[in-house]
Amino acid sequence: MRQLAFLCASVALLAGGSSVLADAKNPTYDDDVLPIVKQHCITCHSNDKQKGDLNLASYASMQKGGSAGVVVKPGDPMKSHIYTLSAQIEQPKMPPEGNKLPDAQIAIIKLWVEQGARENAGSKVGVTPMPSVDIGLKSVVKGRPEGPPPMPAIGKLKLDPIVTARRPGAILAMATSPWAPLVAIGGQKQVILYNTDTGALVGFIPFEHGQINSIKFSRNARFILVAGGKGGSSGKAVLYKVETGEKVIEVGIENDAILAADISADQTQIAVGSPSKLVRIYSTTDGKVIREIKKHTDWVTAVEYSADGVLLATGDRNGGAFVWEAFTGREFFNLRGHTAMITDVSWRDDSNVLATCSEDASVRLWEMENGSQIKTWAAHGGGAASVRFTHDGKLASTGRDKVTKFWDQNGTALKTFEAFPDLGLKVAVTHDNARVIAGDWSGVVKTWNAVDAKVAATFDANPLPVAQRLKVAEAALAVATAKITPMQAAFDAAALKAKQTTDAYNAAVANMNKINADLAAANKAVADFTAAANAAKPLMDAAKVEVDKVAALTGLAGNKQRALEAVVAAEMVAAKSIADAATKEPTNAELAAQSKKKADALVGLNAELVAAKKAALDANAAQLTASLKFTTQTKVYTDAMAMVVANQKTVAALTPMVAPATAAVAPVKAVADAANAAVAPAKAALDVATAEVLTAKAVLEQLKAPTPSPAPPKK
Repeated sequence: MRQLAFLCASVALLAGGSSVLADAKNPTYDDDVLPIVKQHCITCHSNDKQKGDLNLASYASMQKGGSAGVVVKPGDPMKSHIYTLSAQIEQPKMPPEGNKLPDAQIAIIKLWVEQGARENAGSKVGVTPMPSVDIGLKSVVKGRPEGPPPMPAIGKLKLDPIVTARRPGAILAMATSPWAPLVAIGGQKQVILYNTDTGALVGFIPFEHGQINSIKFSRNARFILVAGGKGGSSGKAVLYKVETGEKVIEVGIENDAILAADISADQTQIAVGSPSKLVRIYSTTDGKVIREIKKHTDWVTAVEYSADGVLLATGDRNGGAFVWEAFTGREFFNLRGHTAMITDVSWRDDSNVLATCSEDASVRLWEMENGSQIKTWAAHGGGAASVRFTHDGKLASTGRDKVTKFWDQNGTALKTFEAFPDLGLKVAVTHDNARVIAGDWSGVVKTWNAVDAKVAATFDANPLPVAQRLKVAEAALAVATAKITPMQAAFDAAALKAKQTTDAYNAAVANMNKINADLAAANKAVADFTAAANAAKPLMDAAKVEVDKVAALTGLAGNKQRALEAVVAAEMVAAKSIADAATKEPTNAELAAQSKKKADALVGLNAELVAAKKAALDANAAQLTASLKFTTQTKVYTDAMAMVVANQKTVAALTPMVAPATAAVAPVKAVADAANAAVAPAKAALDVATAEVLTAKAVLEQLKAPTPSPAPPKK
């Protein structure tokens, strides 16, 4: 198969390698001696076969020596059996059959011992034992750990690529942090880290052991496990700190490249699978092998611990899929169903369901109560290459049909993303379930929005050196900065036009509303004053009737008063005449009696006249009151009628204005809507340009930051 052929393409058993080794000035075991051992010694002294109890497959196992004791004494080739036997200075000669090693290879072994028998380029002279570390957790936290998620610290990771090739290699390994916006992509001899939110390149972690075939983040996102090696030669799994890129532990006594690896949730174990058909479990404390699982019948191609750390799932090239008890290695379930190579496994967050995918084109879901298959579907024609559960229980996958897809657990395709140029190999999902990331055989890595399936970013799997990226970033900043001015001007113009047209629209609406309000008020006033006039008219009429009535009474009272006044005047004249006569004739009793009678009658008439005057005054007062009431009611009526007439004139004046004012609103609104609609794209364009500037500035600042010095090797 094409993928596995690529995994094995780095086999390095070259007979002509000695000429290269002979040029080494500072040889190390990993780079210079191990290739010689692989070529001439490994068939008898390997992990699987150890004549004389000697295992030369790794530096650590070589240091243990064999039944004859240590084989290397740093600084003293003549007391190091690895040199004396290979040079056939001592017996038994090595190799026991065949020709002596080439002189150039013997010379490099001798030089290596003389210079202190270093393990690798980072080792100091002398024996470098595997460091003892303690990263194990007392308890496994379910879900997101407390505190901010680990992200690489500024200035800690290398910003220059370890290798820049003519073209990117196939994306054989990729993983996203479970809790941080970070994706790790397996490049050539390096892990490339990108920020999935911004798309910025974060840095590089070197992997000097060969091809990278597997990348996994620890469940708490604090570590990255990188595994791979050299096909047919060696395999290593190395654990690094996310924040600094510092190597924590390195394990692997494999004679072939590791194809899959994972670290347990409690961080005490590292499980690896390789072409040896074995699943080896290493301790993270000292790097020693804890146990080996020997059930697979072909290359072990997939390995993953459950989120709770209780179970371990593995798959092989023959279609075999198993679940094991993580801390005993006992078989938990044999998952039968796939008919071709298992390419990937992924646990749901609750550890109750396992997803597997295979070259048989299917994705299958298995429950962990009875180990039964609960769902299967044909996901990718030609073969499914990778599958990942999201935190919210969906699945992402990619495969040989070049297409990446998003599924629910019923096998319903939720999204289908645009096809790759070549076979899809790896898929991952960001920590927030918002984006799907996948890579193909040609080295293309894309990320899509899960909601709308649009491409969000493309990640370079073969980044340029810092100096070139700096030039690109400076050019990008210049271009982005140049965009800002016209974008800002366009936005400002759009915003101003939107304000002006909106003001015009608001003015038109206000005018229309005022006319309508004034018309409504005038109509209401007509109605109200008409009602008031109608109410005042009867009162005015009644007051008029009262005035007329009182006027008649006043006339009568006046006439009576005047008549009495005339009578009184006449009687007074008569009385005076009689009184005068009586005065002249004091003895005239008849005149005296007549005078008294007239005086008494005059008193009565005067009393009657006083009453008549009072009645006349009362009548006049009543007439005045009635007249005032009539005047008041008349004014109320006439005022109301005047207001009716005035408001009828207002209604007549405003009514023709309503239609034009109303008609004027629509076109102004259309202009305002168009102007306001133009603001959003202008703002979006400005935001994009601003984001480009900020991103370009951030990239420049990152690239100009001091390059971290390599950390000294741990002793």
